[in-house]
Amino acid sequence: MSMLAASPELSFTELRDALGMTDGNLTTHIRALQQEGYVSVAKSYQNNRPLTTCALTAAGRKAFVEYINLLEQIVRQNKPK
Repeated sequence: MSMLAASPELSFTELRDALGMTDGNLTTHIRALQQEGYVSVAKSYQNNRPLTTCALTAAGRKAFVEYINLLEQIVRQNKPK
């Protein structure tokens, strides 16, 4: 999610390589995020080769911001005074 939040869209290959995941493992994660409505997946062709790209949806971006805000709140609460 953080990679997609920092970019308009990323290819499956870019995500796989950056995360060091197998194709099957990444597919499972993308499918789960897609089912929650957090990620959109587009399939096309580039240079006669299949290209799968992923992007955060508005709901995905909102959920990610809420998650970051929660983490910041936890850090603030546990910071020594």
